Amino acid sequence: MVVGSDRRARRRNRRSIEDLDRDGRVRLRRLLEGSRLVILPTSEIIPLVESRSPPGSAALAVACTDGLGVDQTIAVSEVLASRGYEVTPHLAARQFRSQRHLDETLQRLARRSINRILVVRGRAQPRGPFDTAGGLLEAIGRHAKAPGEVGIAGYPEGLPDVDRHRLAERLLALSSHATFVSTEITASPEGLLRWAAEMRVRGLESPIEVGIPGVVRNPGLTGQARTRRGEWHDPTGFVVQLAAQPALDHLGVSGLRIETANEIEPCAAWRQRTYDLAHQARTV
Repeated sequence: MVVGSDRRARRRNRRSIEDLDRDGRVRLRRLLEGSRLVILPTSEIIPLVESRSPPGSAALAVACTDGLGVDQTIAVSEVLASRGYEVTPHLAARQFRSQRHLDETLQRLARRSINRILVVRGRAQPRGPFDTAGGLLEAIGRHAKAPGEVGIAGYPEGLPDVDRHRLAERLLALSSHATFVSTEITASPEGLLRWAAEMRVRGLESPIEVGIPGVVRNPGLTGQARTRRGEWHDPTGFVVQLAAQPALDHLGVSGLRIETANEIEPCAAWRQRTYDLAHQARTV
């Protein structure tokens, strides 16, 4: 089942959006207006993006994978920025070979006026001086070419073998070097809001963008959000449930980070269709 062509899914999604009150529809539009489509920097991604999502239609983020490396992330980001796209490259700390490698990377971003990045640790063994996201953040913060917006990862569902309190304290410490927090993919709107409320009480001030799977196969979610192998995941239910919560207005949730797995066409179409429905939904 491809969500974009399934009439029953569209009717169901329309009804769920129509059931939102006016404030809920405003929240939904705000989430989508602040959303970014995350792409993988493969060799074919640039023509694919240009054919499916023209400049100005959606902001992009370019992932950093252990297999393709940070240089490929930067190269794809440079090309897309030169063609009019707003891009947020992800920088994995363990991918940097040296301080000079970081210097060159930040200079390349500055030349293309790329002013927003997301810093993560990365899963591979360190290739240079940065073992943690914190070490890379500190180095970027001291750099003359540091971007104006620097994001760090948040973990609403925790991490294996890391105490929840310790994880929260680590995020607070890193947030002093960052301007926004981008969460790992989460399956529970209620759990996300509880985590956001807890972090606000602890003192986190940075805006939060929420990581979700887009219209993709096998999104890797657990529990009620899990899909059968080969099925397409529909993110509508999650974003509608999130938008329905008045608490969202007070928790500084700025938008969505939509993981596309390079399924650009269905993800971009879903984003636009859901935004349009939020405008068209009946007033109750």
